[in-house]
Amino acid sequence: MEKMMLKKLFNKQVKKLQDCKQEKEILTKVAKMDIYDMHNYLKDGNTCEIGIDAIIKKILQKDTKENRRFVEIYDAKYKVGKCFDLILNILEYNNITKKTLSLIDDFLFLYSDLIREYDEKYEDKYQEKLKNALFFRRKDFE
Repeated sequence: MEKMMLKKLFNKQVKKLQDCKQEKEILTKVAKMDIYDMHNYLKDGNTCEIGIDAIIKKILQKDTKENRRFVEIYDAKYKVGKCFDLILNILEYNNITKKTLSLIDDFLFLYSDLIREYDEKYEDKYQEKLKNALFFRRKDFE
């Protein structure tokens, strides 16, 4: 009986170590990605919530040396649009959590000026699309 309990405890610890190693590998992989790699990573279909959250966190990080966000209005139109499309794709993904939705809220707050400028400049409707997609995904958690 005691042996069985020790074996279960050991198996749980091994699983935790494997999960930590896997998480570290995912975070390292995402850290090296550009916007196109992120899209491909999502299309792969094997994306877990850790990877999705890591992508959003990377987009939220501000480069303190250059004092710039992941994308800025002066970046290529395609890159900025790809960033917004990436968030829309994440909102359609099955493996998102409340934490992911919270990170997307942070994204909308941080990039609200950029989204508004982009929509005005290129006559797009990303602000509306992002807010609607977020609203409908929140309903899944009610």
